[in-house]
Amino acid sequence: MNILVIDVGTSSIRGVLYDGQGGQLFCHQIAYQVRFTGNVLAEQDASDWSDAIVEIGKETVRYCVEMGINCDALALTSQRSSVIPVDREGTALRPAVMWQDKRNQEIVEEFRPVEDMLHELTGARINTVFSGTKMTWVRRSEPEVYRKTYKFCTIADFITHEITGEYRTDHTYGSRSLLMNVRSRQWDERLLETFEVEREKLCELAEPGTVIGNVTEEFAGKTGLRAGIPLVSAGGDQQCAAVGHGVTGPGSLEITTGTGAFMLGYSEEVPGTLKNNVICGAHAIPGRYVLESSMLTCAALYNWTKKTLFADSGDGETFEEINRAVEESPAGANGCLALPYFQGRGTPDWNAAAAGCFANLSLGTTRGDMARAVLEAIALEVKNNLDILEGYVGNIGRVYVGGGLTKFPAFNQMQADVCQKELIRNAANAEQTALGAWAVAAVALRLYPDYDDALKRASAGDRSETFTPDPKNGPLYREKQETMNALYRQMYASHNCGQRQR
Repeated sequence: MNILVIDVGTSSIRGVLYDGQGGQLFCHQIAYQVRFTGNVLAEQDASDWSDAIVEIGKETVRYCVEMGINCDALALTSQRSSVIPVDREGTALRPAVMWQDKRNQEIVEEFRPVEDMLHELTGARINTVFSGTKMTWVRRSEPEVYRKTYKFCTIADFITHEITGEYRTDHTYGSRSLLMNVRSRQWDERLLETFEVEREKLCELAEPGTVIGNVTEEFAGKTGLRAGIPLVSAGGDQQCAAVGHGVTGPGSLEITTGTGAFMLGYSEEVPGTLKNNVICGAHAIPGRYVLESSMLTCAALYNWTKKTLFADSGDGETFEEINRAVEESPAGANGCLALPYFQGRGTPDWNAAAAGCFANLSLGTTRGDMARAVLEAIALEVKNNLDILEGYVGNIGRVYVGGGLTKFPAFNQMQADVCQKELIRNAANAEQTALGAWAVAAVALRLYPDYDDALKRASAGDRSETFTPDPKNGPLYREKQETMNALYRQMYASHNCGQRQR
């Protein structure tokens, strides 16, 4: 059975066709861009996705015809918290409010007094990223759009409707909304009332790994795909990346350093000691959970550093110049320190007011030191969150890494040294999100009895890179972590004091 995985990212969408053994047969990728206005608004036209999935379908069919094979099923994984209000026919009523958008900050602050209740029900603290307060913003600021809204869709829900005509979503997206009870996995009336959203405007919830619809005659006519083939909702992109890396049981964790950074550790259940310094959400594995930490800027920050400090390097879209400068700067970046909160801070305290900065600069500081300090800051923030996650699940023995920044070996070694953990990167298959979505679909369609069996078959012959920590850098980075955290506390004392009081 050949399965086409549709993998919707922040900067591009990919269609990856896999055979029944998890072998990649074909890939078609389409780039697009989020429109940023200042440091608050982030929007994108829904037509970017509706046009892209038609193109992906057509190109996949063209390949299948050339090779004399079929596309037998679809699987969908997507970024998770963007919001598209649509009418009954599925037409977008406004551009998508993207997950990076912070126009809802005042609403978030308004609901701070009930944060303990929200955390108890949802497994997350209130923040600007999750979709619920974005819906509240639409209701209050664009009442005519809200009145016409038949359903609030995530990007995955919007694409699901385009393909199947169904308005269905899965628990992984629900657990990124602040509207779903993380234990019952149902829309919660207390949450809906708090955020002023009617239940009928939300899509029907289903377990991830569920066939949530079939290709319609209309979509088949647009693409050439066979009408009636199933679409599996494989879960959110980070949950699928976790499955693709092998985070399928206790003691395992993955770190994805893409546009933002995400860390997901496996959990059998919602921890009884759960505090508001980590997110607990639904895993792509039905009935299981992930403990998740996140950073809002990662590869995007390194990209900014390149454009800002290395604009005259002449290396175009490549990173050769900045990477070489980073490698020439020693561990510790000659004392240069950065705070990586250029789009606010995610976990553990969701401080949207946090900003980036550089410290300990001197006339001897080079732009290579500053670039290395940025990467070290990202790794140090990863370590902050890793320490918290291990407080819930104990020592994490298997740490898998992926995402755009892991293409730079020096960064991988940096992360290993900062975390003092052996890191594993699959160098042969960088498509861990799509691979995880394939595994979820393969189990859902009964090709394999479990995820480990599916991944073992797909990983046959793959080549992994291992990065072993250098013990002598451990004390250096522990001290730098303490300094970075002290600087953050000093800069945002009122925010941290407010969090402690709650």
